[in-house]
Amino acid sequence: MKQVSRQEHEALVANARVLEEQSFGVKVWLLPDQRVVKMFRVKRRFSSGRLYPYNLRFARNAARLQARGVAAPNILETFFCPEIERHGVVYERLEGEPFYELFQNNMDEALFETLAGFLAELHEKGVYFRSVHPGNVLLKSDGSMGLIDIQDLRFWPWALNRSLRARNFRHLYNSDEHSLAMREFGFERFVDLYLKQLPREESYRNSLKPLIMDFDRAWERKRK
Repeated sequence: MKQVSRQEHEALVANARVLEEQSFGVKVWLLPDQRVVKMFRVKRRFSSGRLYPYNLRFARNAARLQARGVAAPNILETFFCPEIERHGVVYERLEGEPFYELFQNNMDEALFETLAGFLAELHEKGVYFRSVHPGNVLLKSDGSMGLIDIQDLRFWPWALNRSLRARNFRHLYNSDEHSLAMREFGFERFVDLYLKQLPREESYRNSLKPLIMDFDRAWERKRK
């Protein structure tokens, strides 16, 4: 990871388009050549993000996803700008359209079935994506899928257990902005699409569904 000055950072993003901005400033830029610059800040004085910066996690996770056959951004560079206390990563923009945007114009069941099948694939490959929601999963032009905003993942050398699978559904439905279409479609209806495509025996699927539904009921109680 290289160190850059404030001037070098400002020159990098001088002609860029802002893709995402938060209270602390711009989080994601799109450069004219279609490279993406994503910035990370450490929120607390004592944080694991100081020992293992989020941009390095992002880069590591991209490589690990690709090794498991999951499309992820191709990392070009990681850097740190001490003058603004921000870590950054530069990567090639991953082609595709977020499911969140697709759902704005198409609530057809086939689209939800595609997303459910991809979630099942991730779980079978031992990938637990805490930030999974329709805004972070892309549908590519060839029909395959990819992931963005990938700094918060965990990997296992085997398929996820039932508890982790069930817990991941809570994250899928827990984004107020990006999960509206999911809730409109119906939680149990989506779970059934997931189970239908899970390459497991019927007894496994039957034992998994109540665990997933328990997370939904707990989430609904929390909302009230």
